[in-house]
Amino acid sequence: MKIPLTKPYFTEEEMKAVFKVLNSGWVTQGEKVEEFEKKFAQYSGAKYAVALNSATSGLHLSLLALGIGEGDEVILPPFTHIATANSIEYVGAKPIFADIDSKTYNINPSYIEKKITKRTKAIIPVHLFGLCADMKPIMRLAKKHHLYIIEDAACALGSRYFGKFAGTFGELGVFSLHPRKIITTGEGGMAVTNNRKLYEKLKVLRSHGATVSDLERHKKGILAQERFNILGYNYRLTDIQAAIGIEQMKKLPWIIKQRRERAHYYDRSLTNLEFIKIPYVPKTYFHTYQSYVVLIKDNSPLSRDKIRKRLEKEGISTRIGTYAIHHQGYYKRKYEIKPDDFPISLRAEKRTITLPLYPQMSKKEQDYVIERLKKCVE
Repeated sequence: MKIPLTKPYFTEEEMKAVFKVLNSGWVTQGEKVEEFEKKFAQYSGAKYAVALNSATSGLHLSLLALGIGEGDEVILPPFTHIATANSIEYVGAKPIFADIDSKTYNINPSYIEKKITKRTKAIIPVHLFGLCADMKPIMRLAKKHHLYIIEDAACALGSRYFGKFAGTFGELGVFSLHPRKIITTGEGGMAVTNNRKLYEKLKVLRSHGATVSDLERHKKGILAQERFNILGYNYRLTDIQAAIGIEQMKKLPWIIKQRRERAHYYDRSLTNLEFIKIPYVPKTYFHTYQSYVVLIKDNSPLSRDKIRKRLEKEGISTRIGTYAIHHQGYYKRKYEIKPDDFPISLRAEKRTITLPLYPQMSKKEQDYVIERLKKCVE
């Protein structure tokens, strides 16, 4: 049996929607993107949403929109996708790492304050794997030290913390629409905010700095000439992708329900295994399980990597949880960081496994994964 790590859930509706856009003759950023943005904002509880070609672009533009740049510092966890730190580098600021909580794998608020300096301008909490970071103490620190918050909610569409949706706590929240995420448009991202000025800045920045979009010019006629008053980027989403996104949004409640049901089945099946730690979910948190990540304990008879190799031979695809960025070559060399400077993140990188999970995963497939994993550690 072959079990992929993930599998996007598409039906005939996405295909029909894409064909309709192709047949319309307007395939770049246009009315479908606007519709997708409105639906996304409405779902997340934010006033505004800006569609982009990736979550990485969303983080980059969020930093720019807040005026963060050369000489500034931004605090983030080391245990996250490399894009979180890269976006800070793009604007000339310095990433400052604060280690994670060993239970949730999210940034530990107790480590943040000691990292704050006169140069600190923002905190980027990451809602890793679909579980929200502990936002209440982070918000208190941000208020106390007059810092911005940009939420990296790439994995966390639909996730909630004390009933409030991920991405809506700070100045900006950024989501990913990559195929491994909750919903997908192939590639893509979305930034949300309640701040009108930031919303307008993001719209201009994503389209070369143009004051008028292609759609606006088309609607208003040839006299609607754009101006380029700031340096912008080509970070637009297409109407083809937006058409897929609109259909995916309709399926979102069902997708989340299916992911959670399968995650809970993993929980019940793996919880009593001596050498495996299942995901920890604090009370009042709503986990959407973009990834189902287990930790192989130190006393396991097989190492994490040997377990992965055995599962691969059985046709089961896995990944590590994510990276300890400070342990990656670029950041290790540039900032002279030692692996043990952030021991919890390093251990998480070395001992976590992402197991297959997707909404259409059958019980037979999941039982196969569970059975083969148990054989590795029992």
